[in-house]
Amino acid sequence: MKIKLFVLAVASTFALGSQAATFQNSSFNWNNTSSAPAVKAGKPVGIVKGVLEVAGISRNADNKNTIDPAFAKTSRPCPPFCINATNPFAPAKVETVTELDVIHAARDSANGDTSVLVVDARTPGWVKKGTIPHAINVPFTKLNSKALAKDPMAVVEILTDKFGVKDLDGILGFGNAKTIYNFCNGAWCGQSPASIRALLAIGYPEHKIKYYRGGMNAWKSLGLTTK
Repeated sequence: MKIKLFVLAVASTFALGSQAATFQNSSFNWNNTSSAPAVKAGKPVGIVKGVLEVAGISRNADNKNTIDPAFAKTSRPCPPFCINATNPFAPAKVETVTELDVIHAARDSANGDTSVLVVDARTPGWVKKGTIPHAINVPFTKLNSKALAKDPMAVVEILTDKFGVKDLDGILGFGNAKTIYNFCNGAWCGQSPASIRALLAIGYPEHKIKYYRGGMNAWKSLGLTTK
């Protein structure tokens, strides 16, 4: 899909409207996995039955472990921390994905698959507290409607440098654009949705955008590895 650059700022002013992925269970191919736990403690804590580690990602082996205090708060004020819909981008067909999908994507990226990318849309301060292994950080402050309206060329630079988009003499080419797994802090967080809406306004293909709604809140609650 292609779109002329000069319409980017205009496109960003339009709202995209009001706003679960099925993971391959028994048929899913867990390449490069290990059945050996990193730590022997209590009963095994697998990702799925028989799989304890994938591309350096595992679950905390301590059966008494509790969630990170940074994600223990239940009552952040709404607005702005309101609960996002399962698909807050409708009618755009952006797929909402699970932890298993993200682990799958992170594994593929770690193994050299350049067609997928796990993207942490949070600000650097949050990223320093821990993020998903093999993810890159593209803060929503650099990829949202305000950034697009203020400096569309800076947004284009992100797309071409990180997302596989081609700048063809003022026209964006999405033929080789990466499939992006975008996340932030959780179902109450608006950072990754803001980035996704900007991508849709630019013309990024809907089927190449994945929304991990659970975000770091769900990731941490499952005791999954962070870096």
